[in-house]
Amino acid sequence: MAIGLATLATGLAFAASPFREARDFHRTVGCETTCFASEDGHILSKRTYTTTDTYTYTDANGFAQTDTTTHWELAWERPDGRRESRDVSATVYDHAEPNAPARLRTWHGAVIGIEVMGATQWFLPPSGESLGGWLYVTWFGLGVLLWGLVIGCWDGLFMLVFRTMGWMFIAIMPIQGLTYALTYGLPSGGDLAWPLVFGVLFTGIAVTLVLSSLVLPFDSAWRRRLKGWR
Repeated sequence: MAIGLATLATGLAFAASPFREARDFHRTVGCETTCFASEDGHILSKRTYTTTDTYTYTDANGFAQTDTTTHWELAWERPDGRRESRDVSATVYDHAEPNAPARLRTWHGAVIGIEVMGATQWFLPPSGESLGGWLYVTWFGLGVLLWGLVIGCWDGLFMLVFRTMGWMFIAIMPIQGLTYALTYGLPSGGDLAWPLVFGVLFTGIAVTLVLSSLVLPFDSAWRRRLKGWR
């Protein structure tokens, strides 16, 4: 429990500063044409690549799922010669061509937006990325703390890794949504509906897997406590 409490406190403490910076960025978004600095860069190259994630759950039935994601990446050069690359949407990717001019929007020296041939892509600022990272640390600490308080028993390395991954998967969509909302605000209409539906489904699956793995250890822990009270 001490490890969980210390991790939880550390995550919250280090999340405070990027949280304030994310709120400052959110206030700036309302006047993006005048409050964000602008640079004239150009596109260096573009490429597509795929990543494959395989999730395997070993239970009574056995289950394996493979997800393949296509990424569209642009590389550009800033006026000072620095070269950077980021994943963008398919629309921005289709508009961009090597050596094409690009308008770069910056905030505190970091590129947070790019405009190419009328297509625009906005990125999460460094403060948002840092906030998300420390929120994951906080969530992990909360999981360790709850395990020590409620269960507090050891049932093998495999189940430890399985529950840890499941617990962290629960937080992926909520933390991503929270950091985006804190920086850019909540989207509306279809931009909100589809991510919300997918997030609820994804998080619900992770919650179900974690809870199903806790039935036996939870029952065993409470049986031991009941015996101790008698």
